[in-house]
Amino acid sequence: MRLARRGFTLVELIVVLVVIGIIASIVIARFVSAKERAYVASMQSDLKNFALYEQIYADDNYGNYFAGDGTAQGFKPSVDITVTATKVTGPPPDWNATAVHAKTSKTCTIGVADPTTWTIVCS
Repeated sequence: MRLARRGFTLVELIVVLVVIGIIASIVIARFVSAKERAYVASMQSDLKNFALYEQIYADDNYGNYFAGDGTAQGFKPSVDITVTATKVTGPPPDWNATAVHAKTSKTCTIGVADPTTWTIVCS
């Protein structure tokens, strides 16, 4: 007579661990991708806010734009993001800015086609 089994075999345990490992790797890959998209969204948002600061500054200063990080004008970027603007001496005067996040290698730039149109490109 054969005795009843009381547990799982080693092969069954290994198969279960492999399946759990595959599922975990898929979930982790999607999580990392979502974090990367969140960092890019933060940089885009900060660049839009920065563009508003540039426009308000230009309205108050006869069409001239500022360069640098905007702290002197009251701009405060999100945590771990650095925004830097560069003046383009025209004519007409213009500007562009770059946002960098400390936790990703991607950067976003904003350029101004005219005072009402902003183009943000991330790479």
